[in-house]
Amino acid sequence: MEMREELTHWLAGRRWFAGKGREISRLDATGIGLLGETPPVELIAVNVTYADGEHETYNVPVSYRDEPDPALAHALIGHWSREGGTPRYGYDALEDKDATNAWLTGMASGRYANGLSFQREAAATGLPTHEPSRVLGGEQSNTSLVFGDAVILKVFRRLAAGTNPDVELLHALAQAGNTAVPALLGWVDGSWPGPDESESTGTVAIATEFFPSATDGWDLALASVRALYAEDDPDPAASGGDFAGEAFRLGQATASVHADLARVLGSVSWSGPDIKTLAQTLQTRLEAAVRAAPQLAPFADEISARYAELMNHQPTLTAQRIHGDLHLGQALRTDSGWRILDFEGEPARPVAERSAPQTPLKDVAGMLRSFDYAARQLFSGADPAAATARPGAEERAAAWAARNQRAYRAGYADVAGADALTDPIPLTALVLDKAAYEVVYETRNRPGWIDVPLGAIRRLLENPVLGDVLAGGRS
Repeated sequence: MEMREELTHWLAGRRWFAGKGREISRLDATGIGLLGETPPVELIAVNVTYADGEHETYNVPVSYRDEPDPALAHALIGHWSREGGTPRYGYDALEDKDATNAWLTGMASGRYANGLSFQREAAATGLPTHEPSRVLGGEQSNTSLVFGDAVILKVFRRLAAGTNPDVELLHALAQAGNTAVPALLGWVDGSWPGPDESESTGTVAIATEFFPSATDGWDLALASVRALYAEDDPDPAASGGDFAGEAFRLGQATASVHADLARVLGSVSWSGPDIKTLAQTLQTRLEAAVRAAPQLAPFADEISARYAELMNHQPTLTAQRIHGDLHLGQALRTDSGWRILDFEGEPARPVAERSAPQTPLKDVAGMLRSFDYAARQLFSGADPAAATARPGAEERAAAWAARNQRAYRAGYADVAGADALTDPIPLTALVLDKAAYEVVYETRNRPGWIDVPLGAIRRLLENPVLGDVLAGGRS
């Protein structure tokens, strides 16, 4: 079997591969650079072209062996013949403990070699170049390795031209002295050909501070939801696992990040023409989402009407660099407070789009949606009966989501100012946009979860009071 055939089959089983269910018309593999020599490790750019003409480029580090390695059987990509007919076995190099230290060794030296540029942040010292690595579970878009208890290396699986916003924004926040994010330690750049054979250069990996005793915000929120379902009192404020205090502090952390990004990188004021462009962008995204997920079609006209309200919006909006894909899973609760992670934005969007100024309300909308997901995911999980069997389950979910959305907004306003979230029109439009994005994601990846974002859209369109609640009005 040829290498491209092996890669096509292997990619289809990767969680981070976004092309599941799409017809691939062409796949090309090209070496980006040599990461290490013992064992040989090559970074391969895999250009995937779909039947509809769209394309994506994926980063696949491959370690090679002349003989099968039983210890790496779980990481086998495939085997193919070299010149002369002798076989060569290729493994996912991020699962190969003999190969992973080359990433940090390169960063520590700050060298350029074999097509790869290794960079070390000036304040980073003592990278653990001899610590064993382990793959961190739960990743959806990339693959992360932890070295010892101090460093996490994130390898970007989907390649995009330009400096990844994760590098740029963490560097800016370090300049500002912001403590709500991990420290940037280093990164790796490379170049690769696109499907049209033009060369692109961009970030292939980033190393940051690791927090070994931290808890994922999503996991903390789910624990709170489960505690509420287990108790007799349906009031989340009376629950022993009440999350509102954490939601408030997370709102404060978000606002501090926005304030420091604006201070270091600047901000602009969006007036009528800019807001009209935003509304048109949301409408274009909605039309694409309906094509990808026809279940959205019954709601399309009403969502478009909300975007039309935004198009005629009179007050100005502030635009600046933002996180771009904020949700509970992008936050860690450490011993000293919240840390916000993964500033790359939505991986499916071009770097230029992710790096453009946007309204901070987009981040707020993402977190508001995440609270709703946490409250309702038990209805769409492996055993939805566990939640729905309890009387009043829907009411508990609604109460938990509303309480924590309000607490998060209050924390945000505590830092950003009381009027930061008082305008319902732009925030409601952005919440709807995020929910439509979620419908497409669930259609492609977790069809059993699709009712979570669809239900949110339905409730938001049917209940104007809910719109006020989401936007920080009535409570």
